[in-house]
Amino acid sequence: MGGVVVHNAAVVGLIASSLGIGEDDFFRGAGSDPGAATSPYHLGDVGALMRGEIDSHLFWERFTGRTGVNITGDPWYDFFDPVPDGETMALISRLKVRGHRVVCGTNTMDAHYRKHQERKDYSVFDEVYASHAMGIIKPDEAFWRFILKKEKVRPDETFFIDDLEENILAAKKLGITSRLFTSAENLTRCLESRRSTVQNENNNSERT
Repeated sequence: MGGVVVHNAAVVGLIASSLGIGEDDFFRGAGSDPGAATSPYHLGDVGALMRGEIDSHLFWERFTGRTGVNITGDPWYDFFDPVPDGETMALISRLKVRGHRVVCGTNTMDAHYRKHQERKDYSVFDEVYASHAMGIIKPDEAFWRFILKKEKVRPDETFFIDDLEENILAAKKLGITSRLFTSAENLTRCLESRRSTVQNENNNSERT
């Protein structure tokens, strides 16, 4: 979702700035290690939040306990102001018209999911698989296995896009055709090329 269908989804910098601290201190306050090899988003309470192990209320309660900073409202919700990418959403609509099923697999949290629902950002999809509801976050291979099972499709029947290379590599290990998202324009060209290739293969198969 973030970085593909909507932009302006990253809010840690904004929240940290509002609290008068840097991003590294924010992650430390969230029980994470900004210097770890693993993304700090996957560790500590941020990771727990995206896996649905805690909600945003408990997140801020723990954050205050570690830092002494009192939090008003829910900054995860208050600072989250995603901007839809009209070209990507139009592309999804065209794919659905052609008969393709398009689902969203997203690393998210309760506050962000709620705001997307309120804005009807998910309405363009046939189904949404949210990490906090699944209890799994990308790039854990179980994330894709869960969705494949629910959708009753094989990896080789699936096309996956994401704006993070680590997620692309993880999906490819499962045999899912995957492409790194850079823009709706590039994705459109990629899909049209793939469509032409499949049509040619089908035509050749019919001749033989």
